[in-house]
Amino acid sequence: MQLSKSSIYTIVAVVFAFLLAVVPVTDEVGENYIDASFKRALVSFAVARGLNGVISVAQGTEVAVQPAGVGINFSPGEILDPVNDLIERFSWVMLLATSSLGVQKVLLSMSAWHGLLLALLLMTVLVVVSHVFLKSERLRAAFARVFLFLLILRFMMPAIAIGNNWVYETFLQSDYLEATAELQTAQQEIGSINRSTQSTVPSESSGFVDKARGLYKQVVENVDIEKRFEQYKIAASSISENAIQLIVVFIMQTIVFPLIFLSIVFGVVRRLTRWGSS
Repeated sequence: MQLSKSSIYTIVAVVFAFLLAVVPVTDEVGENYIDASFKRALVSFAVARGLNGVISVAQGTEVAVQPAGVGINFSPGEILDPVNDLIERFSWVMLLATSSLGVQKVLLSMSAWHGLLLALLLMTVLVVVSHVFLKSERLRAAFARVFLFLLILRFMMPAIAIGNNWVYETFLQSDYLEATAELQTAQQEIGSINRSTQSTVPSESSGFVDKARGLYKQVVENVDIEKRFEQYKIAASSISENAIQLIVVFIMQTIVFPLIFLSIVFGVVRRLTRWGSS
């Protein structure tokens, strides 16, 4: 029996697609990309928790002096409280991002399930047999639809992982690296300010004279209240800007892009269900 060119092309394409599905290269590449994204999310989560720690220390540090009856109250918590709320929300976003990446990794392993590969093998055989021995175009179309549906299930998660990595490297990598470095710097600066502030607070176990000397030294020699407020303001501004930038990076990579890709996949599946049925 002589086969038409369209049948030959179809058979070659189906066999090639099945062989590609059996080879685990795409799974390994996708898993490496997901692992890299997972590590980035964990690093950002650790930075968020570190910032939360130094901000909490700053909020609990207050220097209050009253030289000559004039009250000076240094309360960094008033400046950093909104930033701390943002960091708390940022931590939740990072937890959501890591959860999304964990789900993607599970789905990636499911896409390489042997049962799915056996189903693909069966449909490959049926498609080839239908083009060699059968004349029914409707039956050929039905087998082709099922084969394509299984092929989508097989490559959907590796494609999402590879696409995610392309989006990250093309559009998001520089933002991630810059924002992470800035947040780490802000954490170090706030920690340094905290240590400087705490070192100027006199111990409660000191005597009256020692406390008076400490207060005098704090006000006259070492303490610049306005300067420290300005330092906290600068750090707070940097934290807000870069935390929002990281939120955008991880929402795009772990939520927005996968949803866009899934909507495309569902559109293709709907077309497959209609194809050949009319």
